[in-house]
Amino acid sequence: MEDILKKITNQTAQDLKARKAQTPLSDLRSMEAYSRKPVSLHASLKKGSGIIAEHKRQSPSKGSFQCPASLTEVVKGYENAGASAISCLTDLPFFGGTLDDLLEARSQVNIPILRKDFMIDLYQIHEARAYGADAILLIAACLNNEELKTMSLEAINLGLEILFEVHDLEELNRIKEVTTSLNTSKFVIGVNNRDLKRFKTDIQNSKDLLPHFPENVLAISESGISDPDIVKELKTLGFEGFLIGENFMKTDLPGASCEQFIKAIKS
Repeated sequence: MEDILKKITNQTAQDLKARKAQTPLSDLRSMEAYSRKPVSLHASLKKGSGIIAEHKRQSPSKGSFQCPASLTEVVKGYENAGASAISCLTDLPFFGGTLDDLLEARSQVNIPILRKDFMIDLYQIHEARAYGADAILLIAACLNNEELKTMSLEAINLGLEILFEVHDLEELNRIKEVTTSLNTSKFVIGVNNRDLKRFKTDIQNSKDLLPHFPENVLAISESGISDPDIVKELKTLGFEGFLIGENFMKTDLPGASCEQFIKAIKS
Protein backbone atom coordinates (compact mmCIF):
# COMPACT_ATOMS: atom_id res chain seq x y z
CA MET A 1 0.00 0.00 0.00
CA GLU A 2 1.22 3.50 -0.79
CA ASP A 3 2.81 5.44 2.06
CA ILE A 4 0.17 8.17 2.58
CA LEU A 5 2.36 10.05 5.05
CA LYS A 6 5.10 10.49 2.46
CA LYS A 7 2.55 11.58 -0.13
CA ILE A 8 1.13 14.22 2.23
CA THR A 9 4.51 15.61 3.29
CA ASN A 10 5.70 15.82 -0.32
CA GLN A 11 2.56 17.74 -1.27
CA THR A 12 2.94 19.95 1.81
CA ALA A 13 6.48 20.90 0.78
CA GLN A 14 5.25 21.78 -2.70
CA ASP A 15 2.37 23.90 -1.39
CA LEU A 16 4.70 25.67 1.03
CA LYS A 17 6.87 26.97 -1.78
CA ALA A 18 3.88 28.74 -3.29
CA ARG A 19 2.73 30.22 0.04
CA LYS A 20 6.21 31.47 0.92
CA ALA A 21 6.46 33.20 -2.44
CA GLN A 22 3.05 34.79 -2.01
CA THR A 23 3.24 35.76 1.69
CA PRO A 24 6.63 36.70 3.16
CA LEU A 25 7.31 36.27 6.87
CA SER A 26 7.00 40.03 7.40
CA ASP A 27 3.39 39.89 6.19
CA LEU A 28 2.59 37.09 8.64
CA ARG A 29 4.10 39.09 11.50
CA SER A 30 1.91 42.08 10.65
CA MET A 31 -1.34 40.09 10.95
CA GLU A 32 -3.54 40.96 13.94
CA ALA A 33 -3.61 37.46 15.44
CA TYR A 34 0.20 37.26 15.45
CA SER A 35 0.39 39.56 18.47
CA ARG A 36 -2.49 38.05 20.50
CA LYS A 37 -1.76 36.15 23.68
CA PRO A 38 -2.22 32.40 23.07
CA VAL A 39 -4.55 30.35 25.27
CA SER A 40 -2.89 27.40 27.01
CA LEU A 41 -3.86 24.02 25.56
CA HIS A 42 -2.19 22.29 28.49
CA ALA A 43 -4.18 24.22 31.09
CA SER A 44 -7.47 23.84 29.24
CA LEU A 45 -7.06 20.06 28.98
CA LYS A 46 -6.18 19.82 32.66
CA LYS A 47 -9.25 21.68 33.90
CA GLY A 48 -11.87 20.62 31.35
CA SER A 49 -13.37 17.58 29.65
CA GLY A 50 -10.09 16.69 27.94
CA ILE A 51 -11.81 16.46 24.56
CA ILE A 52 -10.00 18.05 21.61
CA ALA A 53 -12.80 18.21 19.05
CA GLU A 54 -11.66 18.34 15.46
CA HIS A 55 -12.98 20.15 12.41
CA LYS A 56 -12.08 18.44 9.16
CA ARG A 57 -14.09 18.09 5.99
CA GLN A 58 -12.51 14.91 4.67
CA SER A 59 -9.74 12.38 5.25
CA PRO A 60 -7.40 10.50 2.91
CA SER A 61 -8.90 7.18 3.99
CA LYS A 62 -12.61 8.07 4.21
CA GLY A 63 -13.05 10.85 1.64
CA SER A 64 -15.56 13.64 2.33
CA PHE A 65 -17.65 13.42 5.49
CA GLN A 66 -20.30 15.53 3.73
CA CYS A 67 -21.15 17.31 6.96
CA PRO A 68 -23.76 20.00 6.19
CA ALA A 69 -22.80 22.19 9.18
CA SER A 70 -20.66 25.28 8.57
CA LEU A 71 -17.29 25.67 10.25
CA THR A 72 -18.73 28.33 12.55
CA GLU A 73 -21.59 26.03 13.56
CA VAL A 74 -19.15 23.20 14.20
CA VAL A 75 -16.59 25.03 16.34
CA LYS A 76 -19.15 27.02 18.34
CA GLY A 77 -21.05 23.77 18.86
CA TYR A 78 -17.88 22.12 20.15
CA GLU A 79 -17.18 24.95 22.58
CA ASN A 80 -20.77 24.98 23.84
CA ALA A 81 -20.62 21.20 24.24
CA GLY A 82 -17.72 21.53 26.67
CA ALA A 83 -14.74 20.62 24.49
CA SER A 84 -11.41 21.65 26.00
CA ALA A 85 -9.93 22.63 22.64
CA ILE A 86 -10.50 22.71 18.90
CA SER A 87 -8.32 20.89 16.40
CA CYS A 88 -8.31 22.54 12.99
CA LEU A 89 -6.84 21.05 9.83
CA THR A 90 -5.68 23.59 7.25
CA ASP A 91 -4.46 21.14 4.62
CA LEU A 92 -6.53 21.44 1.43
CA PRO A 93 -5.54 18.50 -0.82
CA PHE A 94 -6.03 15.76 1.77
CA PHE A 95 -8.32 17.21 4.46
CA GLY A 96 -10.24 19.97 2.69
CA GLY A 97 -9.06 22.72 5.04
CA THR A 98 -7.48 26.14 4.63
CA LEU A 99 -5.66 28.67 6.78
CA ASP A 100 -8.77 30.84 6.59
CA ASP A 101 -10.57 28.04 8.48
CA LEU A 102 -8.14 28.61 11.33
CA LEU A 103 -8.76 32.35 11.26
CA GLU A 104 -12.53 31.86 11.23
CA ALA A 105 -12.41 29.34 14.06
CA ARG A 106 -10.31 31.74 16.12
CA SER A 107 -12.90 34.49 15.68
CA GLN A 108 -15.71 32.24 16.94
CA VAL A 109 -14.34 30.51 20.06
CA ASN A 110 -12.35 31.32 23.18
CA ILE A 111 -10.94 27.86 23.86
CA PRO A 112 -7.46 26.98 22.52
CA ILE A 113 -7.01 25.92 18.91
CA LEU A 114 -4.51 23.35 17.70
CA ARG A 115 -3.28 23.70 14.14
CA LYS A 116 -3.24 19.99 13.36
CA ASP A 117 -1.24 19.74 10.18
CA PHE A 118 1.87 18.10 8.86
CA MET A 119 4.48 20.61 10.02
CA ILE A 120 7.80 20.34 8.22
CA ASP A 121 9.04 23.95 8.06
CA LEU A 122 9.55 26.84 10.50
CA TYR A 123 7.41 29.03 8.24
CA GLN A 124 4.35 26.96 9.16
CA ILE A 125 4.83 27.79 12.83
CA HIS A 126 4.69 31.51 12.02
CA GLU A 127 1.59 30.81 9.91
CA ALA A 128 0.00 29.10 12.89
CA ARG A 129 0.74 32.14 15.07
CA ALA A 130 -0.52 34.59 12.45
CA TYR A 131 -3.79 32.76 11.83
CA GLY A 132 -4.68 32.38 15.50
CA ALA A 133 -3.50 28.95 16.64
CA ASP A 134 -2.48 28.39 20.25
CA ALA A 135 -0.64 25.12 19.68
CA ILE A 136 0.91 23.14 16.86
CA LEU A 137 1.32 19.47 16.07
CA LEU A 138 4.78 18.01 15.56
CA ILE A 139 4.69 14.47 14.18
CA ALA A 140 7.75 12.37 15.04
CA ALA A 141 7.33 10.32 11.86
CA CYS A 142 7.75 13.48 9.74
CA LEU A 143 10.81 14.98 11.44
CA ASN A 144 14.26 13.94 12.59
CA ASN A 145 15.50 14.86 16.07
CA GLU A 146 17.26 18.03 14.98
CA GLU A 147 14.16 19.23 13.12
CA LEU A 148 11.98 18.40 16.11
CA LYS A 149 14.20 20.41 18.42
CA THR A 150 14.50 23.40 16.07
CA MET A 151 10.78 23.57 15.44
CA SER A 152 9.98 23.09 19.12
CA LEU A 153 12.19 25.99 20.11
CA GLU A 154 10.64 28.20 17.43
CA ALA A 155 7.13 27.39 18.68
CA ILE A 156 8.07 28.03 22.30
CA ASN A 157 9.72 31.34 21.37
CA LEU A 158 6.47 32.36 19.66
CA GLY A 159 4.41 31.42 22.71
CA LEU A 160 2.82 28.37 21.14
CA GLU A 161 2.42 25.03 22.90
CA ILE A 162 3.22 21.70 21.25
CA LEU A 163 1.43 18.41 20.83
CA PHE A 164 4.09 15.84 19.96
CA GLU A 165 2.62 12.91 18.09
CA VAL A 166 4.04 9.39 18.24
CA HIS A 167 2.95 6.05 16.90
CA ASP A 168 5.50 3.62 18.29
CA LEU A 169 8.11 3.24 21.03
CA GLU A 170 11.01 4.35 18.86
CA GLU A 171 9.25 7.64 18.12
CA LEU A 172 8.30 8.10 21.78
CA ASN A 173 11.92 7.62 22.85
CA ARG A 174 12.99 10.22 20.31
CA ILE A 175 10.44 12.71 21.64
CA LYS A 176 11.60 12.03 25.22
CA GLU A 177 15.15 12.82 24.13
CA VAL A 178 14.11 16.05 22.44
CA THR A 179 11.88 17.31 25.24
CA THR A 180 14.53 16.90 27.95
CA SER A 181 16.38 19.81 26.33
CA LEU A 182 13.34 22.12 26.19
CA ASN A 183 12.80 24.78 28.83
CA THR A 184 9.10 24.09 29.32
CA SER A 185 6.87 21.69 31.20
CA LYS A 186 3.78 22.39 29.11
CA PHE A 187 4.33 19.99 26.25
CA VAL A 188 1.83 17.29 25.48
CA ILE A 189 2.44 13.88 23.92
CA GLY A 190 -0.21 12.18 21.85
CA VAL A 191 -0.39 8.58 20.70
CA ASN A 192 -1.88 8.31 17.24
CA ASN A 193 -3.85 5.09 17.10
CA ARG A 194 -3.87 5.40 13.33
CA ASP A 195 -0.95 4.06 11.36
CA LEU A 196 -0.05 7.09 9.25
CA LYS A 197 1.36 4.90 6.52
CA ARG A 198 -1.71 2.72 6.04
CA PHE A 199 -4.38 4.63 7.99
CA LYS A 200 -5.56 1.66 10.06
CA THR A 201 -6.55 2.34 13.68
CA ASP A 202 -6.06 0.36 16.89
CA ILE A 203 -6.74 1.77 20.39
CA GLN A 204 -4.34 -0.84 21.80
CA ASN A 205 -1.53 1.38 20.57
CA SER A 206 -2.35 3.96 23.27
CA LYS A 207 -2.49 1.31 25.97
CA ASP A 208 0.86 -0.18 24.93
CA LEU A 209 2.78 3.10 24.82
CA LEU A 210 1.49 4.90 27.93
CA PRO A 211 3.69 2.95 30.41
CA HIS A 212 6.75 4.30 28.54
CA PHE A 213 5.72 7.97 28.80
CA PRO A 214 7.93 10.33 30.83
CA GLU A 215 6.54 11.37 34.21
CA ASN A 216 4.32 14.45 34.54
CA VAL A 217 3.53 14.62 30.84
CA LEU A 218 -0.03 15.21 29.70
CA ALA A 219 -0.96 12.16 27.64
CA ILE A 220 -3.37 12.31 24.69
CA SER A 221 -4.97 9.48 22.74
CA GLU A 222 -5.75 10.33 19.12
CA SER A 223 -7.84 8.73 16.36
CA GLY A 224 -10.26 5.85 16.27
CA ILE A 225 -12.16 6.92 19.39
CA SER A 226 -15.89 6.50 18.88
CA ASP A 227 -17.14 5.08 22.19
CA PRO A 228 -17.34 7.07 25.48
CA ASP A 229 -16.49 3.85 27.33
CA ILE A 230 -13.11 3.79 25.59
CA VAL A 231 -12.42 7.29 26.92
CA LYS A 232 -13.44 6.19 30.41
CA GLU A 233 -11.07 3.22 30.21
CA LEU A 234 -8.18 5.30 28.88
CA LYS A 235 -8.75 7.85 31.63
CA THR A 236 -8.33 5.16 34.28
CA LEU A 237 -4.99 4.28 32.66
CA GLY A 238 -3.78 7.88 32.85
CA PHE A 239 -4.76 9.63 29.61
CA GLU A 240 -6.01 13.18 30.13
CA GLY A 241 -6.87 14.20 26.58
CA PHE A 242 -8.66 12.67 23.62
CA LEU A 243 -8.58 13.97 20.06
CA ILE A 244 -11.79 13.13 18.24
CA GLY A 245 -12.83 14.29 14.79
CA GLU A 246 -14.33 11.73 12.47
CA ASN A 247 -16.81 10.49 15.08
CA PHE A 248 -18.33 13.99 15.25
CA MET A 249 -17.79 15.20 11.69
CA LYS A 250 -19.58 12.24 10.11
CA THR A 251 -22.83 13.45 11.73
CA ASP A 252 -25.08 16.32 10.62
CA LEU A 253 -24.58 18.18 13.91
CA PRO A 254 -21.02 17.69 15.19
CA GLY A 255 -21.56 20.01 18.16
CA ALA A 256 -24.58 18.03 19.36
CA SER A 257 -22.69 14.77 18.86
CA CYS A 258 -19.82 16.14 20.92
CA GLU A 259 -22.19 17.24 23.68
CA GLN A 260 -23.76 13.77 23.88
CA PHE A 261 -20.30 12.17 23.93
CA ILE A 262 -19.05 14.37 26.78
CA LYS A 263 -22.24 13.77 28.80
CA ALA A 264 -21.77 10.01 28.31
CA ILE A 265 -18.18 10.23 29.60
CA LYS A 266 -19.39 11.96 32.76
CA SER A 267 -22.24 9.55 33.39
